Amino acid sequence: MQQDHGIRSGGVTQWFFQRITGIVLVPILLIHLFTMHRIHEHGLAFDAVVKLFANPYWKMLELTFLVIALYHALVGVNFILQDYIKQPGRRFTIFGAVVIVGLFLLMLGMVTVFGVGNATQAAGAAARGALPVH
Repeated sequence: MQQDHGIRSGGVTQWFFQRITGIVLVPILLIHLFTMHRIHEHGLAFDAVVKLFANPYWKMLELTFLVIALYHALVGVNFILQDYIKQPGRRFTIFGAVVIVGLFLLMLGMVTVFGVGNATQAAGAAARGALPVH
């Protein structure tokens, strides 16, 4: 029978940061929703979002949102796996797969955050004739 080590098991630290990230995510999510998902009469304002991403502050805020949300989700999945999957090997395999998916989502998010302004600037430069179009 395995002995429960209580507070020394490291679970309290994860539990604490799960609560902190949950609290931090609320205002960041609201800022994200009110700035990135503004609905105008013709739908989402893509041009307004591109202008926001020209400012490094907004890029950093979105990256922070992405990293904190993924951390919060991974810790939550880890808690669920610890509660319901009792075999350590199976739990490790499933959590490893979830981490790989999380890293893939992080990569996609970073490409999106860093790519929005850069791709738009390159397209604008090509339209002005500053860049050769192949």
